[in-house]
Parts: sequence; structure tokens; C-alpha cells
Amino acid sequence: MMPDPPAASPCATLPGPAGPGAADPAWQPLHDQPTLPPGTLPFALLAHEHAARAQGLSAALGHPDPAGYAARLLRPDSQQQGPHLHGPHLDALTAPHPPAVARALREILGAPGTLAGPGSAPAAPRTLRTLARTPRLLWRATRPAALRADPPTDCPPADRLRDALNALARAAAHPAPLGAALATALLGQVTRAWLNDPGTLHLELLRGDGPAARAPVPDGPVTATPDHALNQLRTTLSGPRRAAALLILRVARRQHQALAEYHAALPTARRAALRAAVSAAATLRERGALSRTADARWLTPHELIAALDGTLPRADLHALIHARRAAAPTVHGAPARPAPSLSTAATTGTLNAAPLAPGVRDGRLRHWTPGTPVPPGAVLLLGSPPWPHQLAALGAAAALLAPLSTLHSPLGAQARRAGQVAVSLPEPHPDWLEDGALVRVNGHTGQLTLLRRAGLPDPIPAFDLNLEVPSATPATGAQDRPTVLSPHVRVLPRPTPFSIDLA
Repeated sequence: MMPDPPAASPCATLPGPAGPGAADPAWQPLHDQPTLPPGTLPFALLAHEHAARAQGLSAALGHPDPAGYAARLLRPDSQQQGPHLHGPHLDALTAPHPPAVARALREILGAPGTLAGPGSAPAAPRTLRTLARTPRLLWRATRPAALRADPPTDCPPADRLRDALNALARAAAHPAPLGAALATALLGQVTRAWLNDPGTLHLELLRGDGPAARAPVPDGPVTATPDHALNQLRTTLSGPRRAAALLILRVARRQHQALAEYHAALPTARRAALRAAVSAAATLRERGALSRTADARWLTPHELIAALDGTLPRADLHALIHARRAAAPTVHGAPARPAPSLSTAATTGTLNAAPLAPGVRDGRLRHWTPGTPVPPGAVLLLGSPPWPHQLAALGAAAALLAPLSTLHSPLGAQARRAGQVAVSLPEPHPDWLEDGALVRVNGHTGQLTLLRRAGLPDPIPAFDLNLEVPSATPATGAQDRPTVLSPHVRVLPRPTPFSIDLA
């Protein structure tokens, strides 16, 4: 057996961030990542989680990362411009895998899109090892993550923080997202090759079983519910193909159920790591090393552990906090969005997006800010991917428009389970995406259509109706319902009686 080709040596130094107004093509925005709070600690925890996920999934596929590409994927100064991925390192990490597996791995790591060219990363011709490990990976994806017992209360803060970081790394490296992505890709190949469906029939088969998901979609295709999609699969295919398609569908649904369990368990590990870091900062404040506990936001978890162990001097600790606080941006929040687009989408009123959850919905557009109520039936435009605890507040919306989101993100998975329509919008957005605009969201093709701009009057003409005149046929019976006035009806007041004296 021939040995594997040696891995390429990593880059000695990474290029710095692009200057103002310039975009570095080597760096790609990280998808499925909500807006981080200001500080060094949130980004350090994100980098730790992302590196553990990249290294664990690559090792589960049979290709470990001896060069350490996984630990250098995120840009270290991403607090100001949002987290970004280094494209050449990501290409080198995914190059040893087959194209389908590489695409799924890139999506889970937050960089969907086309693969790199053949000369951009070292090629590894032996891909049978990855394909042989795929069934075992799918089986492991359905197993719950092994959770260790909480450390005792008298455990030192440094050990408690180490245990929390290890638990976060184990939870992030669980193969449930990769298994769901591979199963979805396989089901999509079945619907395209055997059912001749180039759309989102495979996503309709994976929709939830609730009443909202099974409700008929107005102006939508006949396969707009899971029952109709499954009926099309059963009646179109026959023999071994139908049996194989039903087996693949059952595997895909089980993988997506495991994905939902993964999305529910990962925030617990994140909160535990954050609580351990805050507890370590409180211990340092009691020792006099920190002036206040909130200064922990400018330190990494490993720096907190070093300060607790006494290997990081107090003067260096204060110097790090002062330097990072001075370099932080004065205005925090979501990354700056590009200016409104003046391309074809701005003139034609149509915008092509990536479908996340199938369906067709019409509604008034609303820009959603976390913490504000959601109007029932509205089409929400999100400024960034939401945090998992914010998904429950979006249940009243008819459709969701989110930037930088992938098919197996918490937003996309929740929208499919709830029967909502969701698409991922490209940037920059056209100028007609304003509050009050009437839009149509097509989750089958990913097209967003402007039906009426915001502020324009209703094109349906109003007509006069005097409702104070008693009806000639009075309503009788319990089946009668009160009349609901349409917004297109103008009610006129009853004329004032008058008389003319001819004397």
C-alpha cells in the first residue's frame, strides 16, 4: 500500500486585513454566525469552537490535520469586520476529500460555494478512505454526544475552565451537521436523477410534520407539503428504485432529527464555557489581578488560565486589557453592510437568493431587530443570522430573509420544521427592500419579487358603500358571521336630513 502524499506546508504568515474600501479575496465572510458582542473573549470562544469542529470532522473522514490548518481558519482581528475565513487554508483542508464531501464540509465550516481550482491546493488521489468512513460517520451522527459530569464545586477555576473548553470542543466536533449535509445532498441527487426535479423537492420531503408544514401553500406547486412530495416519490418510482429512495429518505430524516438535537445541545456547551470564563475572572478579581470582572471580555480563555496558574504576570495582563480596549471600535453592533445595489435587481424588482426552506409566501416586508415583536404574516428581513434563543420569536413570520445563512444552519432547519419559507439573500441588498414593501418569497427557486414598493397606494379602486342602510334580507341563523370590512371599501356617512320651507 502506497503511503499518503505529504501535506503541504502551511503559510508562514497570513496576509493582513484589507484596507478601508478594499476586499481581500483570500478572506471569505463566515456564514451562520450571529453578531458577536464586543470584546476578545467571544471571538476566542468562537475560534476555539470552529477549530475543534474543523479538526474533528476532518479526522472523522479519515484525513487528520497535521499541518494545523483548522486552527488558522478564522481571522484574528475579526471583531471589527465580522468573522472571516482564510480561503487557501480552507481549500487545503478540504482538498483530500471527494467533491461532494468537500462541499458538505465547506458548508458546515461556514463557507458555502464552489470548490477551488485544481491547482489551488494539494491534491490527494486516494479518496476511497473517505468514502469507506462515510457510513460509520452517518451512524455516529445519530448517537448523542458523550457528556461528562459537571466538575465538583471545589474544583480550581483553571481546571473548571479547561473542562468547559474541552466539552465545547467535543460538542462542536460532533458529526451531526456533516451527516445531515451529506444525506441532503444524496437525497437531492435521487430527486434530480430519478424524479427529474431540478428544484427543491428533496427539501419538501424533509419538511416538518406540524400543521403549519402540512398546510397547503397558495400559488405553490402541488408538492408543497411533505405528504404530496412523498406521494409523488411513491407513485413515480417503482421496484428497486422506490425502495432505495424511501430508504435514503428515512436516513435523511433521521440525520436531520440528529441535527435538531445537535442545535439544541450546542448552546448549553457554549454557555458553560462562558460561565467558566466569567467565574475565572471573578477569582482573578478577588485576588486583585483584575479591577473588575467585566475586564475578562478583553482576554482569551488561555490567558485567563495562565493568569490563574501564575504564568502570566499581572502587569502583562493589564497591558493586554488596555491595548485591546483602546483598539476596539467605538460603535459596536452588526458589521457594516454594503451600499444598496444598483444592479439589475434594483431595476427589475427581482432578486435571486439561495433557498433554505421551500414554499411561496406574500407579505409586507419588515426589518426585524432582536427584542421587537414580529407582526403576524410579515416577511422579516434579518440583519444577521439569529442566535438559537431568538428563533422562537420568529414563529409568527410568514417568511424569513437572512444574510449569510446556509441550508443546515439553525435558521434553515427551524424554518423547515415550522413550515416557514426562508431564503439567504446575497449582498448588497437592492434599495426596494424597505419596510412596508409587498414582496413574494419563492422558497422553491430562491427568487424574491417586488410586488409593490413601500408607500405606494393600493391599486384596487375603492367604491362607495353606505353601511348604515338596513339590509333588505336581515341575517338569521347561527351560521351567519359578522362582515369584516375590506381595506378597499370606503364607508360614507349617512347624509343629514334637511327640509325646504316653500311658504
